[in-house]
Amino acid sequence: MLKRSKVSGWQVAVGGCRLSMLRSRSLAALGLSLVPLLLTFSAFAQDIKPEMELDKDLILIGQQANIDLSVTYRVDQGQQGSVQWPAVGDTLTQHLEVVHDSGVDTILPNKENDPYLFKQTRTITITSWDSGYWAVPPFRFVINGDTTETEAMLITVNTVQVDTAGAIKDIKEIYEVPYSWKDWLRENWPWVAGGAAALAALTTFVIWLVRRKRKPGQVKTTVEPEKPAHVRALLALDHLDKKKLWQQGFVKDYQSGVTDILRGYIEERFGVPAMESTTDELIAALRLSSMSAAQREQLANLLRMADMVKFAKWTPLPTENEQLMIGAVKLVQQTTETPSDAQRS
Repeated sequence: MLKRSKVSGWQVAVGGCRLSMLRSRSLAALGLSLVPLLLTFSAFAQDIKPEMELDKDLILIGQQANIDLSVTYRVDQGQQGSVQWPAVGDTLTQHLEVVHDSGVDTILPNKENDPYLFKQTRTITITSWDSGYWAVPPFRFVINGDTTETEAMLITVNTVQVDTAGAIKDIKEIYEVPYSWKDWLRENWPWVAGGAAALAALTTFVIWLVRRKRKPGQVKTTVEPEKPAHVRALLALDHLDKKKLWQQGFVKDYQSGVTDILRGYIEERFGVPAMESTTDELIAALRLSSMSAAQREQLANLLRMADMVKFAKWTPLPTENEQLMIGAVKLVQQTTETPSDAQRS
């Protein structure tokens, strides 16, 4: 019994060792699998780094050089590309002055093949008035919350070469440029143009005054008052009758002309929509007017005969064409507005 228990304990010990080894191997495998992922994130974080380029590192006093700053980043890997640029004043250092700052511009360097690749650029133009070797200081950026800097660069500023071996020359005399009337006109053209405009305006005003005095007295034109509705209607009927339309075979035009003149007169005289109403609608509307029943019946007969000619293609007799004109003139004369009617209206 004792021998079996010993063997059993040895087996337990060996099993525990194996379990510990399996756990260690699993953790090692998990660690190895996380290494590429961590390296990927680390590489991505390190890719977003500002760059600085100097287009020339040797200039003469007063010449200019451009500092090109850029930040390249992607927006398809969970990053928004938050870039905080450094503030730039009038000078970078005691010896380097800022001439121009283009500001930050965002571009797509490879828009067709990689639309998720963004690049922010900025160009700063500098100059120097002191000869020597001057350092362009690093620019500090804050990218996605992390602070990073560009590398410092060196720029050489030389003086203008002077030939000291030659003799010292005296200052030249002042050279007087010939002054012509073209030069004077170029300097004083605003005054000349203004004087010419004022002279032209004054001349125009004088001519207007002279013509106004010579202009004969204006003849006052009197505006004749508009003729009454019945007078205009009778004149229109007379003009239509003189055309002799039905005698020439234009019966429909004649009938329509008489009824149109009559409807226009009725509409203006009694204030009803005669031009847009049918014969029955017009007669019904005139029942509330001052037109008598006999006059309404006479009007209805004239309009219905014209309707038969226009719509039923009925050919009236010559006497009926004559009676149409006579009846229209008689109706206008009978319904002429009197002074008492005008006062009531």
